[in-house]
Amino acid sequence: MSRAGLGLIAALAVLLPGSAADARGPRTDSDEYRKSWGLEAIGARAAYEAGLTGKGVTVAILDCGVATAQREVLRNVSRRSTDVVPGRKAPVIDPHGAYTAAPLAAALNGRGMVGVAYNATLLAVRADVEGGLNGKCAFRPSDLARGLDYAAEQKARVVVLPLQHSKPLGAAFEASLQRLVDSGAVVVIAAGNRNGPDPSWPAMYAIDPRYSGSIVVAGATGYYGSITGWSNRAGQVKAWYIAAPGEWVLTDCLAKCQLVSGTSFSTSYVAGGLALMMEAWPQMAGRDIAARLLSSARDAGDTGVDDVYGRGVLDLGVAFGSAAE
Repeated sequence: MSRAGLGLIAALAVLLPGSAADARGPRTDSDEYRKSWGLEAIGARAAYEAGLTGKGVTVAILDCGVATAQREVLRNVSRRSTDVVPGRKAPVIDPHGAYTAAPLAAALNGRGMVGVAYNATLLAVRADVEGGLNGKCAFRPSDLARGLDYAAEQKARVVVLPLQHSKPLGAAFEASLQRLVDSGAVVVIAAGNRNGPDPSWPAMYAIDPRYSGSIVVAGATGYYGSITGWSNRAGQVKAWYIAAPGEWVLTDCLAKCQLVSGTSFSTSYVAGGLALMMEAWPQMAGRDIAARLLSSARDAGDTGVDDVYGRGVLDLGVAFGSAAE
């Protein structure tokens, strides 16, 4: 695909500079926990009180790579992480991948911030086009297809696609997506940041019967729990859409933190929640866990499943309660 044809970009709306591990989980009164308002917003303490950390669950992120991340993120990165672009020698420059990884799986170490599934294994799959597009991380569908196949080969149980595009990604991508969901993985895809009535592609694949039940689409909420003005709405994908923190998300913290906004970071919270549930119920099929997560969402907007919030807002407290029944 020519450079002019590169329209698939990371689902990042805003990027602004901001300012002793406990075996029982993070102390909810600690700075490490409280820095991330999203943890309380999604009810993560219910999982931590049950002793869950994401351990044993591999989560793949197809993005720009995570080499720029702080060591609290790199600690959880798998040695099997890869770059699917052949022969690339250019270093990772765009921090989007690192910023997406931190809210998902930053380690519990008494410093910085802690991710939702802070003991999950991160499989970082770098798939961006060298040089990007207009200063943003960009991707070719063919590279993403290779990334999906690699995630399936590595037995990732959750795969994150924090990106958006204006049209379907083609037959090769769709075939790879089919192989991935057939392997039992759940795919979490950003809804996109264009204030549209429907999600962008590839999130629209959620309504394709080939992938039904294996794709969860993440929209973005702000601090007070309402959907943001820029997040794409649920629309046609409402049965598979859930909203999660995505505005002014704190990430990549050690000496300083970054504040970021975008549905990319909503995928971090949704994927982290899925990883915690997969640790709790390892024999449950991925589709079934995704269904539990969606059915336990906190209702928002119009009563029931609606065109704005879809199934509602991510609520792990309810998710664990409903799955235990």
